[in-house]
Amino acid sequence: MTISKTPKYRVGVIGCGRAGTSRARAFDMHPLCEVVAIADTDPENLELGCQRFNVPGYNSFDEMFRHEQIDIAMPVLPVRPNADAVVASAEAGVKAIFCEKPLTASLEDADRMVEACRSRGIYFAAGVVISSHPDYQKAYELVAAGEIGEIQRIDLYSPNNQGGCHGLNLVRKFTGKAPVDWVVGWVDGDPFSDYEHPYDDAKTGFGNIGGYIRFANGVECFSNYKDIGWKGIEIVGTQGVIYNWNNTGLGLHLLKNDNTERGPAKLREVEGVFEAYDATERGYDDEGWLDPGAPMIGIVQAVVDSLETDAPLKVTTGDDLRHALEIAIGLRESHRRGHTPVKFPIEDRSFVMQPQQSRWHYKKDILGKEWYMEQMRQQRRDS
Repeated sequence: MTISKTPKYRVGVIGCGRAGTSRARAFDMHPLCEVVAIADTDPENLELGCQRFNVPGYNSFDEMFRHEQIDIAMPVLPVRPNADAVVASAEAGVKAIFCEKPLTASLEDADRMVEACRSRGIYFAAGVVISSHPDYQKAYELVAAGEIGEIQRIDLYSPNNQGGCHGLNLVRKFTGKAPVDWVVGWVDGDPFSDYEHPYDDAKTGFGNIGGYIRFANGVECFSNYKDIGWKGIEIVGTQGVIYNWNNTGLGLHLLKNDNTERGPAKLREVEGVFEAYDATERGYDDEGWLDPGAPMIGIVQAVVDSLETDAPLKVTTGDDLRHALEIAIGLRESHRRGHTPVKFPIEDRSFVMQPQQSRWHYKKDILGKEWYMEQMRQQRRDS
């Protein structure tokens, strides 16, 4: 199927690897977007990407920005160079940026990325995370509208790795993005480590993260990092509950209290509100491309909608992931201080929380060329 389009937004891809290829395809599928250039420091990835999208390639994003007028920059990189790529994209004058998760490792870099975009009026979407899916957008609206009454608490079951980009990000969104007042936290590893698990110079890792989060609007979150058989979230209100069993997938449920009299709640599930969880694998289209997935396609549409209407982004933003990282760091810092409360915002922005090695560094270097190139081949069945 040839996509009929009248491109309005020129997309520049920074990193056309295993994830970047899929994200680029999602943008290229939109009738108002077109991938026009690729920058990648890996010659093998660059050559394959240029062939697949029939566009010029560059050895660095600086070179690409010197030669191309880019409207939407799409850095999909290991976390280590992510901050510099986002800031360079903003300074190049793009209108919107999409980058992958985790956002970065330090609060200083997170601040730098968000401010570079905010000060220039650039839309900054970040991460293919389930919190951006329309079902979750609907859930936030239902909670805000009082569908489950007044929120009593949020229970989170998650290891809160990758800077909290899944669970902690979801919690904050269900509070209406209320500011955090203070946290008390625990980790199951070394609280004085800056690494999620030992690599490079680290002899220990901080491991999983949990604790208590108090938001300024009075909402409390209890976050449990222990393995209890599932990873999920429960938003408990006076008149119902919204929950899932997987913070990285679909499968939300709405329970309402049918008991209008005093006494125990009588919860019943309200059918048809959210999509059922579907484990079906993504297929290939008639051009041989692997389906980029509904969350990524929705993110592209949200970016275009904001560009067209000047409305705020409805999907997860760089600022959202910055706040999630700050909460994760605050929980770990509390453990460092003997589980004493840590007030927000955190004044010391030099704190670092490096994600797992295969996120921080290039996956081809960590997992091997053979594994990586098989992942690349899966993105498109090239003739």
